[in-house]
Amino acid sequence: MSDFLFEEENGSAVGTGAAGDGLVFNLTDVEEDRGFDIIPKGDYPCIVDEQEFGESKSGNPMITTKFKITEGEYEGRVVFDYWVLAGKGSEFGLGKLKKFLTRVTPEADLAAFNPETFCEDGEAINRECIVTLGVQKQTKGEYKGESRNTVKDIKPASNGSFL
Repeated sequence: MSDFLFEEENGSAVGTGAAGDGLVFNLTDVEEDRGFDIIPKGDYPCIVDEQEFGESKSGNPMITTKFKITEGEYEGRVVFDYWVLAGKGSEFGLGKLKKFLTRVTPEADLAAFNPETFCEDGEAINRECIVTLGVQKQTKGEYKGESRNTVKDIKPASNGSFL
């Protein structure tokens, strides 16, 4: 196997070692992972990038929604929202889901809504919306004490259009 070398934008080199020993990285000038900077509180134009129907940690049905910011300084950054649909947390999750449906996918049938089919069919993918972000300090778990972004509100796209 021949040696090869790629020069990354940051100047670090990636290639194979002598005699094809696998990938070799020059990490001397790479910064250690700092995590993500918190996005300031406020309204951000987004698209619905992904939606997945699954289970919460406690085994209840849940929708995970990934929003991607489409403009401004934070363009390309993603934020997540989680809507638990039964058991503990559903008192918030069901209301957030209804708000999302009426504002982002108003054609959804609220009287006979199937969350699994909705997510599998990708009904909301690439829909525009405005996401209001907040910042909350984690009170438990592995991220206890760290600040995280939270979705406080979801509004229709300012121009009222859908992609």
